[in-house]
This record gives sequence, structure tokens and C-alpha cells, in this order.
Amino acid sequence: MPNRSLPGKMIDQRSFATQDTDVWSSHIVRGSEISSAISMLSQGPSGADGRREALVAHPSSKEPGIGLAPGIAVVFGVLLPGEQARPRRHNASSFTMVLGGGAKVEVGERRFEVGARDSWNSPGMHVEKIANTGSEPFTYVSYSNAPLLRKLEVFYEELDPVVGGDAAEHAQGAAAFTSKIARAKESAGGPVPVGESGAMLLPYEHLIDPDFVESHALVWRWDDLADHLGLVRSLKTGYTGRPLWCLYNPATGTRNGTTFSFFATMTAAGPNFTGPAHKHVSAAINYILDGSGYSIVDGVRLDWAAGDIMLSAPGWAPHGHASKDDGAVILTIQDHPLHIGMESLIWQEDIKGGPILTLGSQAGFETNLAEMKEVGDA
Repeated sequence: MPNRSLPGKMIDQRSFATQDTDVWSSHIVRGSEISSAISMLSQGPSGADGRREALVAHPSSKEPGIGLAPGIAVVFGVLLPGEQARPRRHNASSFTMVLGGGAKVEVGERRFEVGARDSWNSPGMHVEKIANTGSEPFTYVSYSNAPLLRKLEVFYEELDPVVGGDAAEHAQGAAAFTSKIARAKESAGGPVPVGESGAMLLPYEHLIDPDFVESHALVWRWDDLADHLGLVRSLKTGYTGRPLWCLYNPATGTRNGTTFSFFATMTAAGPNFTGPAHKHVSAAINYILDGSGYSIVDGVRLDWAAGDIMLSAPGWAPHGHASKDDGAVILTIQDHPLHIGMESLIWQEDIKGGPILTLGSQAGFETNLAEMKEVGDA
């Protein structure tokens, strides 16, 4: 087939060979390196935003949107006693876990104090304020979907945003207005069925005033998680699932997320627990809180221990994880909800010929949890 130029810089795909993608490999950053970085961040002045943060960059990551996974940024940060970060808001959503010390936090209209291993989410465009009012450094790890937004060239950020005024008046005015008369989209009507396939039409008014789910900052306190982690830690090798809990934000609905872009899970694996190898297109990042173990990712073994962080599941790479004699507690961030929203979450639980399913768009997989419970009760 001839390779001819088409008008408008279009490409004749009959003869166009797609370029090989730069497939990301698993990558691990050691706890000793993270500790050294935090120590260095503690020296000298803070940044212009009042923060002292280190962005973890995968060797394959390129601008725009540096991350440890293609769509997930990871930063380790520290605030010294008496320091506070400048208030900021952006259209990325984030999740933060405290590593040491304590702080007072405000996200939108919610205020709370956090200590070691407590965690919270910050919805997009909610103003976040963090202040270290204690006598020890406040250290943390934070994740966001900013790299994805940067790649799409739509990342938006404000420091010291003026919130209230027009926005507050609009919200209050809209509430008062809609309590008295119909919203424009109600006057416009719809959805309107067309044909017999279930297809519909919506007028413009629905596009600029969609129904919404209120999303707020939620706090998962470590002390509240302890008993629940003990329950999954009792699961033994042979369980076909994973010994974990998802830190679930009900605003995300069937996306099963901590944010609308990713979930955070807390794994508590007992000694020498080996999980089944599987693969999925969602990228996963593991931060080892306690214990040690190893992962085999795309045929390569990586040993890990407490304090390490790793891209443990590059998209569609076969992978499996196992704890050693001391078990393991692991925080995992995975952009599972993002792919559910895009109908792209393909998943294979059995990499030896098992079905490939689109989770969120069709029925998923089953585990043998009921059988494992019967064995445990016997």
C-alpha cells in the first residue's frame, strides 16, 4: 500500500507503523534513600509554597507529568515545627499518609488533626492547609493524579486562593434559587429517547449543570484500622484473593475508590503469604510500612523491606507478591477507579489462560473466601 500524505496532516493508517511504546519496568526506591532525602529537605528554607517535598521520578518518566507511575505522582515531604504550607487548591485529587509527627489539617470545610499513619483524601479544588503545631518534624507521603492532568495539559493550581466571595455567593444563591424555581435543565427536559436501542439525547443545560455527588475529605485513623487489619492478616496462602482492605470513599460509588482516580488499599499479610500472580492495566505503587518480602514482576524478582516504595505493577505486567517470615503491611495506590470510568480496566486473575475481563463493565471474578473461612472455623 503506498504511503501517501493526506490533507490536513492526516495519516494514512493502511501503511502507518505505530511506534513501540516505552514500557515502564518495575522500579524501587529504598527506604534509606527516602530517609536521606527527607533529611536533606529539612535543611535550608522551604519552597515558595511553604513545603519541603521530593517528587519520586521513575527513570522512564518524562515531562509533562513526572511520576512514579504514568498517571500517579508520589511526593515525600516534611514540615518543621512551627511551619505551615501555603494554602493551595488544584484540580488534582490526592491522598496523604502521615509518616511521623502530627499536624493540623484543613481540607475545604473540614478540619482535623492527624498523627502517625493516619491518612486523608483531598478532593480536587478543595483548599488544603497543613500546619505543624507540634515539636517534632511532620513527615508524610502524598499521592495525586497530577501527572495525568499535566499530560492532558489541563492541570490547574492556585496558591493562597481567595475562596468565598463569588463562589460562595453563587453556591448560596443557587441553593436559594433552586429551592424556589426549577433549574434550567429541568425546564429543558430530557433525557429524550431516540430509536429503540436505548439511545437518548440531552440538551445543553444538562452538560453545564450535571447532577453531582458531594465529595469531602475523609480521615482513616490508624488506630481505627488495627482490628480490621488483624482479620485479613489471618488469611493464609491458598486464599485466591488479597489480604487487604480498600480505604473506601463512598462518593466514588461503584468505582470503589479512595479518590475518583485511584484507590488506596492496606494489605496485612501474615508470614510467608504468597498471593497468586495476575495482571491488570491499572498501575500499582506499593509502599512497605512493615515487614519484608519480594515481588516477581514480568519475570524479575525484587526484594523489599519496610520503608521501600516501588512501582509494583506497571500496566499489564504479570506480577505477584509474597511476604517473608515477618509478614508485611503495605499501602498500595492503584488507578483502578480511573480505568473503570474509562471502561478500560481489563484484568486477568489467572495468567495461565484465565479469562480477561473488563471490570466495572461486566461481572468480575470470585475468590475462595467462604472456603477459607470454613477451614479457619474447623
